[in-house]
Formats: sequence, structure tokens, C-alpha cells
Amino acid sequence: MAGTFPPSTGYNFVPTLHHSIPEHLIPAAQGLPSPFVVCITGASRGIGAEIAKAFAAAGASAVVLTARTESALKGTRDACHAASKSASVTCKVSTLAADAGSAESARRLASVIEKEHGRLDVLVNNAGIMATNASAFGTIHEMDDEQIILPTQVNYIGRLLTIKYLLPLLLDSDRGAKTVMNITSISSHLTSGTPMPFNISEFATNRLTESLAESYAAEGLIVHAVHPGMVKTTFPPGFPKAMEEFCVDDAGLCGAFLVWLVRERRGWLGGRYLSANWDVGELEGRREEVLELDLLKMRMVV
Repeated sequence: MAGTFPPSTGYNFVPTLHHSIPEHLIPAAQGLPSPFVVCITGASRGIGAEIAKAFAAAGASAVVLTARTESALKGTRDACHAASKSASVTCKVSTLAADAGSAESARRLASVIEKEHGRLDVLVNNAGIMATNASAFGTIHEMDDEQIILPTQVNYIGRLLTIKYLLPLLLDSDRGAKTVMNITSISSHLTSGTPMPFNISEFATNRLTESLAESYAAEGLIVHAVHPGMVKTTFPPGFPKAMEEFCVDDAGLCGAFLVWLVRERRGWLGGRYLSANWDVGELEGRREEVLELDLLKMRMVV
């Protein structure tokens, strides 16, 4: 797949790309400090569910899961309990129905976390949407209005609102990781291939990541934007068949990468776009270059 994406996407930022979990990133072997409370939005299936399982296996003391309906989270809740059996810490699992893009849902989520856990170390903003009907894959004048509004409401406004209401708890947690991880997409660097409103909303997520990291650096907040890989999931109507062949990455790869990212504070990667495909050793090897040239951020070429 090398060369599939233009250099501006950062796809080949490091020489070695992983499509499944490498042995050194197996969550159960990484180990998290305790207590360690993680909130994952959009956790009912796919990448979100695998992220939740990864943190439970790595020893998180609690995971808080959201989805549009609480019943949809039963499978993930059970999987987290099973995964935590390999860790030395029993993982408490809380579930909550929440609509991404709703301020009321974000307020309720903050209240539940504070009441049930009293702290928050990591927020994983995973809830997102590409499209709900095939018109999204046409030109802008062919799109249903909803296909323009939904990605912005869920992928940008939803993430921003969730951060707004959970940020005080993140910053106030004693010896907390103080980390936000926004799940973005390589499509944020593209102008075609996937629906325009989706691409733009993911680019906005990248810029949101940079802005938050800069605004709250003095308070110890670390923010990352992470591309989870090209994962075969439930594709929206109209998704091009030709693109499905590129979706070869393990749904669990992102979760393993995120555990590595927060098991110790990696402030040098704060405010930056990262890919779960990248080999972490090779990424570490470019640390000085990343800092000196301020790489992996959104910039205009002039």
C-alpha cells in the first residue's frame, strides 16, 4: 500500500507501517498506572469497542463507554470485563446513552464520571460519522442537507462539546494523565475519495487538537489527533467498492497504539496528528526532528 497516499498525508512518515498489533504493543503487556479512568465515546462496536478492550486489558481501573443507546454497549461492557481478567486491576465499566453533538449529553456524561469515579485521566473522542446515505459521495449540490450537517455536528461540534464539559475533571484529577485523544482520519488531508463534509470535519478535528494543546499547555493538558488505520467496518451507503480493498488494518491496532501513547506522558507529541500504523520505535527515533521542525501539524504551503 506504500505510495497509495500523497506525501502530504504523512502516511509513510516512518518506514515501518503496522496493520495488526505488533507484539511489543499488546495491551495486556503494557500496563497502566492505577487509578486510571478512561472515557471512550462511540464505543458500541468496531474501533471504539476495541479501544475500550485495550484499556481494560492494560489495567485501567475504570472505563466509561458511550453510544447512542445504552443497550448497544452490552457487548463492549462484557468484553471489557473479560479483558480485565488478564490485568492485576479489576476494571469498573460504566455505560451511558449519549448523542454526539448534544451539550446535554456531554453535561450528563461529565456528571456520571464525577459521581461514579471521581476522576478522569483520558478522554478518547471516538464517536464519529462519515455519511448516512449515498448522496454524500456525490458533488456538493447533489448532497442531502443532512449529509453536510451531520459530520460537522458529530465529528467537530460533538468532540468540542465533550471536551468542554469533561475538561475540568481531566485537569483536576490528582496525578492524572490529563490527555485527550481525538480519533481523526487520513481523509482529513484529502479533498476527494470520501465525502467532502467528512474530510472537512476531520481536518477541523486536527486543528481543534492543535488549538487545545496550545491553549492548555500550561495546565498540563496533552491532546493528540490519531488516525486509527484503514479498518473494515460497517461502510455507509455509497462507499466505493474500490476503496474497501484498502481497509486491511486490524480494528484493535488503534487501541494498542493509544495505550502506548498514554502509558507515560508524551508531551512532545502533544497537538500533533499521529497514525496508529506507525512503528512507535521509529516514531521515537524522529523525536528531535519533530520538535525542531514542529512537524505533524496543519500548515499552509507558501
